Amino acid sequence: MKTPNALILLILILFGSHSLSANDSFDKSIHPLLKEYCQTCHSRKEQAGELELERFSSETLVKQETDVWERALEQLKLGEMPPRDAKQLSAEQKRKLSGWIQQMLDEVALANAGDPGPVVLRRLSNQEYTYTLRDLTEISSLDPAHEFPVDGAAGEGFTNAGAALVMSPGLLTKYLDAAKEVSHHMVLLPEGIRFSPSESPRDWSQESLAAIRDFYRQHSVPMEVINDVGGAGQLKAEGGSIPLERYLLALQQNGDRTGLSEKYLSLLKTALEGNQSSLLLDPLREKYRNRTLTPADIVPWQNALWKFSPIGHIGTEQGPKSWQEPVNPLAEQQELSIELQEGADQTLYLVSGNAGAEKNEDRVFWENPRLVYKGRPDLPISDFPGLLQHLESVRTQVLSETENCLAVLSGETVQANEEALALWRSYLGIGETKLEPLISNKLERSPDYEFIQGWTGANALSVLANSSDATVRIPGIMLPHSIATHPAPDRASVIAWKCPQAGEFTIRGDVVHAHPECGNGVIWAIEVRRGHAVETLASGESQRSQVIPFGPFENIPVEAGQVIALVIGPRDGDHSCDLTTVNLNISNGTESWDLARDISPHILAGNPHGAWHFLSQPAASVAPVDLPAPLVEWRKSPTPEKAAAVRKHLEQDFPLTHSLLAPAIRSFQSQGQPNRLEGTNPGSIKLTIPSAFTREARFVVTARPAAENQGGLQARIQTSQPEQPVITIDPGVPLLVTPENPARELYLKSFESFRNLFPRALCYTRIVPIDEVVTLRLYYREDGHLQRLMLSDAEIETLDRLWEELLFVSEAPLKQVSAFEQIYQFATQDRPDLVNQFESLREPIHKAAADFVQQQQAADSQQRQAVIEYAALAWRRPLTANETAELSQYPPRLMLVRVLTSPDFLYRSEQSREQTGPVSDWELATRLSYFLWSSLPDEELRKLAAAGTLHNPDVLASQTRRMLRDEKIVRLANEFGCQWLHVRDVATLDEKSERHFPEFRDIRSDMQEEVSRFFVDLFQEDRNVLSLLNANHTFVNPPLAQLYGVQIDGTDWQRVDGIQEQGRGGILGFSATLAKHSGASRTSAILRGTWISEVILGDKLPKPPKGVPVLPDDTPPGLTERELIERHSGDPNCAGCHKRIDPYGFALEGFDAIGRTRDANTKTVLQDGTEIDGLAGLRQYLFDQRQDDFLKQFSRKLLGYALGRSVQLSDQPLLEQMVSREGHHVADLVELIVLSRQFREVRGIGISSLE
Repeated sequence: MKTPNALILLILILFGSHSLSANDSFDKSIHPLLKEYCQTCHSRKEQAGELELERFSSETLVKQETDVWERALEQLKLGEMPPRDAKQLSAEQKRKLSGWIQQMLDEVALANAGDPGPVVLRRLSNQEYTYTLRDLTEISSLDPAHEFPVDGAAGEGFTNAGAALVMSPGLLTKYLDAAKEVSHHMVLLPEGIRFSPSESPRDWSQESLAAIRDFYRQHSVPMEVINDVGGAGQLKAEGGSIPLERYLLALQQNGDRTGLSEKYLSLLKTALEGNQSSLLLDPLREKYRNRTLTPADIVPWQNALWKFSPIGHIGTEQGPKSWQEPVNPLAEQQELSIELQEGADQTLYLVSGNAGAEKNEDRVFWENPRLVYKGRPDLPISDFPGLLQHLESVRTQVLSETENCLAVLSGETVQANEEALALWRSYLGIGETKLEPLISNKLERSPDYEFIQGWTGANALSVLANSSDATVRIPGIMLPHSIATHPAPDRASVIAWKCPQAGEFTIRGDVVHAHPECGNGVIWAIEVRRGHAVETLASGESQRSQVIPFGPFENIPVEAGQVIALVIGPRDGDHSCDLTTVNLNISNGTESWDLARDISPHILAGNPHGAWHFLSQPAASVAPVDLPAPLVEWRKSPTPEKAAAVRKHLEQDFPLTHSLLAPAIRSFQSQGQPNRLEGTNPGSIKLTIPSAFTREARFVVTARPAAENQGGLQARIQTSQPEQPVITIDPGVPLLVTPENPARELYLKSFESFRNLFPRALCYTRIVPIDEVVTLRLYYREDGHLQRLMLSDAEIETLDRLWEELLFVSEAPLKQVSAFEQIYQFATQDRPDLVNQFESLREPIHKAAADFVQQQQAADSQQRQAVIEYAALAWRRPLTANETAELSQYPPRLMLVRVLTSPDFLYRSEQSREQTGPVSDWELATRLSYFLWSSLPDEELRKLAAAGTLHNPDVLASQTRRMLRDEKIVRLANEFGCQWLHVRDVATLDEKSERHFPEFRDIRSDMQEEVSRFFVDLFQEDRNVLSLLNANHTFVNPPLAQLYGVQIDGTDWQRVDGIQEQGRGGILGFSATLAKHSGASRTSAILRGTWISEVILGDKLPKPPKGVPVLPDDTPPGLTERELIERHSGDPNCAGCHKRIDPYGFALEGFDAIGRTRDANTKTVLQDGTEIDGLAGLRQYLFDQRQDDFLKQFSRKLLGYALGRSVQLSDQPLLEQMVSREGHHVADLVELIVLSRQFREVRGIGISSLE
């Protein structure tokens, strides 16, 4: 650094001695000029413009206030001084005075080169504060400074300048509020802290859940399991399964192993290449050797050997042990069935296979082969011959007696066959209906209310009455003076009214689910039962609190002894929360029977209770008989003609399986033939079912192996004859073996070895169970197979930590106490049969909660230590012992607030020094990181600072290059690049006329993003600074591409080359710069020209004179925007400046006020006489004629931003180095700044300069 300064000093001295004669000393040549031409206005008395030059009586005094002479030189160059109405310097005098001032300034600059500048107590700017907190908390959405006062620009025009970063009481209050807000994002963990984008504990738990699920997804693929979960219906359970296809490809086809577990690859390879015999693995090994093994060969056995259970009650006495449980598809016998086809004899084959075992003389018994009909008796196939003859005889007799039997039943006196008449009575439901079994257990009172009484059975089956005036919860709702009933899972509750005397009745009533907050509802029906015949008047489902009325059904004929029944059954077999309020009213015009009125006052008087009966029936009730239409018509008005029509119908449709013949089937006496078939294994037996019996029939048989069998067997029913004996094992069919069979252990071992290698699920990814109406578990973990097969010890430790964090953050052990009490109360009131199961869980759940409280207390010290570590990050240095002790007195959240409101955080403070010298490595790391990233140092910088090596020039340069390539350099692009070009606020610019430019609002953020991306590319790719002027590329997304007339593919941001062909290129062609430096509705050559002169080239322009008229927003009719400007610039008071700036703006008239290209006159003549045309001509002029000015301006702005202050006279040698740097690469310029004394040193106390 010294050699270049010395060289520049030598050059300046030589230059100065050549340009100024010995007589041009201050006393002889300069001071007289000042007295004659300057001190008249700038004397001690006048001090025009608050400038007094009379005090500068010697060169020494001049050099002490160089800032005054910098301004004086500037005014001389602009021609502003002396004023036009004052005595003027001759050209030689002006040259002499300007030359002397410049030489003097150069001497002072060299004498003070490298001066770090004044020490300013500099707080973080709003953007630095925001970026710092985001990096500290890793919350990119955090924006605590959005309501802070806007930072003013200072120094070289940037908001990070220390001179403008003041503190006020109001801002301090906002810092305190912001710190509290950040503390609300802090999540306390068992071993420390983390930060969340949310302030909600619920969201914190969700984040922990997401982290675990993300971990699971790294090793598994999603799978779904459909579970029937009772009150919640059918729900999908979510798990993670082995990505078998990828593993098999990796082993068989050398497929991509990225993301696969080497541990499982090794286990799988060993198993598939092994030679230990296994019934299930051997077929897989054969395919593996042929490189043809696929998941389709494995998944069926996974499905056969595993089952999934509801998680809600895992751990209860009779509940499942885990979500995924092993299944051994072994049985001692198996019932098989098949639906028969109607219209013809059907041939079936009873097939047995030896399930992969060695061929032997095993036998199979096919027991109780029969035909099953819905609502009718079963037909054993051994009785087919005799039964067929018997039914044909009965059918003939019934058919011939049809008219006589119907005549008797209609009240006529005729002769009819008694057997046929009995069949017709049963079919039509004539006669007394049986009511059994009655519910027999008395409930004298409920656990909470003595006025709740009733009759109960097993599994919550009950009929209850509320005899009081109160509405109570038991836990279902019992209304005053009401009746409610509850079914069992396998039995429906029946409230029956037995008719005391024949007549016609009106029936009405309603049902309402008494558990509106849970359960899946009930199914209900109102029926008239006549003997074995059932007529359903109405039926449906009831759920939640909707009242469902039925009736009135009028003129319903009911004989004495027949029944009107209200049936309440469990929906889908789930009886939880099924208490249902019911009422039934029956009247015949003279009498009325009302269920609630008759029963609720004294339900325990008996069962039966007068005409009322309380009983149950299987939940899948007997199907009602659907009478044919002719018979329905006969019942309405019996006549001989209608009876004849019934006979005619039966002649056409009267199969032997008809319901009319059901009693004949029941009464048939078997001939004693054994109803069992015997076959060999493997083998098959052929059966033919006569067409007379196939209608609506299902063939059912039970397969059982012989006790002496040596191997297993699998049984099937087929409709086609097997081509050869079945000797393979089918994963979809149970294996039938007796307990004594020696093959049983072989099968079990084979199943276990397969399961060890191929679990159906590796882990339960749903984590939050939702498969019970009231679930006991808040979170459920099942990932043992994942750990065993896939994970390394380090991965298991990570997974354990994630789970520990979830339970800690969610406080699950404490919440589980509440969940337990809730479900326990539910069980005591609605499912007393479950109380004992849950009681065993009380102690471990309460113990886990107590242990958790202790864990919370133990975690406090680790949480405080974590905040101390965050304080070291926030304060950008290690803490002293006293600082640590003081902070540790407070709870973690308050500790964090104190950290974030400390001056050590809010200010970029540095240790004061007596003499000017290097800053510490920690301070240097802070300077570097806030220069390039506007935030605190990262881990690598902190390590180097802690090691004391960051100040090494090679290390510092290397870190600078690394940081320029980092993605956080976007902050330098925004805070330096966009601020320098004055487009930092384009994304929120509201000054454009929506009438003229309605599309601007939607695209303005894209405009600013283009500039940001361009600068990011400049820094990361270390491009030539001159590419800011002459780049032939830019970055666009579809909206911006459309604005520019550029064709791109895709919807993302992308680099576009050849942009100069579109009339753009570099900072001059950005729509952001063109739009920002235009008016609301028109372009402004003045604004654009001023921007180029002052911002891009660093020219100094005088202030406009007072009283200059304001140009209109809209261009007057008949004038172009350029013509409007030219008229304005014709004013003699304005012409001088406008000759300098307007031509630059005229060259950009090919772009409208939002940067779109347009046809316009872009030819112009610059102040120096150069003719240019459009952006291309302007760009070439700046590149050829004003390149050094541009480079100096860029360097000045970058240096001022890096140092956070105005560039001072002592910085000129460094700026000259930057401008003259070969190649003009931006990283070289940044490195020159970082390695400079200005950047690496701090001025000593009381020292105004290095001089």
